[in-house]
Amino acid sequence: MKKPETLEAAVQARAKRVRIQQTLMLALFRATTPTSAAFAPNAWLLKRLDPDGTRTWKPSYRIHQALKRLEAKGLVARHKTTSGWTARLTSKGKKHSERLQAAQSVRIKKPALWDGRWRIVIFDIWERRRVQRDKLRAVLVKAGFLRVQNSVWVHPYDCEELVAFLRADLRLGNS
Repeated sequence: MKKPETLEAAVQARAKRVRIQQTLMLALFRATTPTSAAFAPNAWLLKRLDPDGTRTWKPSYRIHQALKRLEAKGLVARHKTTSGWTARLTSKGKKHSERLQAAQSVRIKKPALWDGRWRIVIFDIWERRRVQRDKLRAVLVKAGFLRVQNSVWVHPYDCEELVAFLRADLRLGNS
């Protein structure tokens, strides 16, 4: 593996590895749910790993690497079989996958008529909790919030349930 030349390149490489791991976790989680018969996991997984179709690496190699990292974290258990490897989520992995699934399905219901009020989310999270702060911002963007400042976000519709979920999931505030 080539060493990244800059800090930015190292961060991008790590983010890519984390994205692949999260995709695998969601694929394993969805494969174990009752609604999994409705989707083709291989096609979904490859599309998620390489949305542009411009990959220059073998997907099987990246998947194997990601599974090894997830196994080291205790989120996945792998077993050698006669036909290859099988992977299953551990109880810790199931909890983690449920949180990932919930974060991905963040949607705020849009009422038929707008009440004319803007909801403001303001937060102040310490630098030592940067990971939680960045996750919070990513979820707010995905939910359709508009950024006023880095720690001030607005949304035109009721979002109290989402904020309560985020506070509990990211362990923010006195919940």
